[in-house]
Amino acid sequence: MRVHPSAFPLKTKKIMKKSLFMAAVLLLSLCMFTFSACDDNEEDKNVGKPVVALNEVGEENSKTAIAGSDLHLEGEITAENRIKRIDIEIHQEEGGEFRIEKSFTEGKYIGVKNTTFHEHIDIPAEAPAGAYHLHFTVTDQLGQTEMAQSELAVKAAAAHITVEDLKFGASHDFSENKISYVGTKPMVSAHIKAENGIEKIAVFIHNEEGTRAFELDTTYTFNGEKEWGTEGQHKHIVIPDDAPAGDYHMHFNVYDKNGEVSENPLEGVQFKKSNVELQGVEIGTGRSATASDILTKFTVKAQDDLYSIRLRIYKESAPSEYFFNSTLADEFSKGGLKEYTFNKKLETKDDKGRYATAGEYILELRVEYAQGANKICRLQRGGRGRERPGQAAHRIRRQRIAAQLPGISDRRRNSFPVYFYG
Repeated sequence: MRVHPSAFPLKTKKIMKKSLFMAAVLLLSLCMFTFSACDDNEEDKNVGKPVVALNEVGEENSKTAIAGSDLHLEGEITAENRIKRIDIEIHQEEGGEFRIEKSFTEGKYIGVKNTTFHEHIDIPAEAPAGAYHLHFTVTDQLGQTEMAQSELAVKAAAAHITVEDLKFGASHDFSENKISYVGTKPMVSAHIKAENGIEKIAVFIHNEEGTRAFELDTTYTFNGEKEWGTEGQHKHIVIPDDAPAGDYHMHFNVYDKNGEVSENPLEGVQFKKSNVELQGVEIGTGRSATASDILTKFTVKAQDDLYSIRLRIYKESAPSEYFFNSTLADEFSKGGLKEYTFNKKLETKDDKGRYATAGEYILELRVEYAQGANKICRLQRGGRGRERPGQAAHRIRRQRIAAQLPGISDRRRNSFPVYFYG
């Protein structure tokens, strides 16, 4: 049954008109909000586009790489909408078809807003020499991309230099563990053949991402040797006390007399802090001793397993002439020993069996970890306990001892107070 509008009271008509009006306003507002939201989404897609700046392409931004080595690549990335992936493409110019591709889709760069990109991209040995072009593309979580580009020259590998068996390690017994301890001298070795003679070896070590910035540059000169490293030859690199612990990358570059260079990278190098402690040291009686009867006590504590302890006694003026020289190793052969106490009487004789004459001597302890740390502790005559300026906790410690011939009266002995620096 159809009801005529006139049948409704006037008040009901007003309510119906008002309801219709409100519904229309609501519908219009909803449409406007929808359109506005769509517009906002469209704008969001264009907001916060990644910003990429390549700082270094090749060492010192040389924009060169050598076939068979790696390309040092470093840059700054800012991505408001967080990084989703990083793609690197290196392709030949001038009609060449050789191409290198590398992508990062997980790890430390992914999901962050700001980062320093620092990687070494392998350049295959078969890469033809010539002109290349590099594309460095960053994609964020919204799918937005930004690309940085650079020219790149790839040089052929050295034709007259070969480098094999490159090693870096904390000590001679740990020559390839890739570990160095701050304040020590790790060794580096390799088997090198150079038809035109070796001019120099340049070793460059720099920090990786996550380790405080630090660089070490050391050059060793040669006299045109055509072969090196076959008979145990090696070099020691001095790691200063202020080097930060962390992850590092090493470059071992060999130059010949004709200007050719062989670049040889080594990843996975680590710098570690020495953690050995020397406690309860006693030498002789009243800090003096007779050469035939030196009561020696000390305790060594470390966080890593102990590997060996070497004791040496010598005059400061003649550090290579030992009156005592012994290495303790059997005690640590089973592993797992992090604390060791020494309590023995020592005799100081030279290589001809003669006792040390009266005077001041140095007792040197070399504590070696199972990972190859070499921490030298030298015990020294001291004062009243004030630390020398700049003396760090892990620095060398000394305590001079007074050695005497057997039978010399106590009145001839010199007594020195003990002070441990650090």
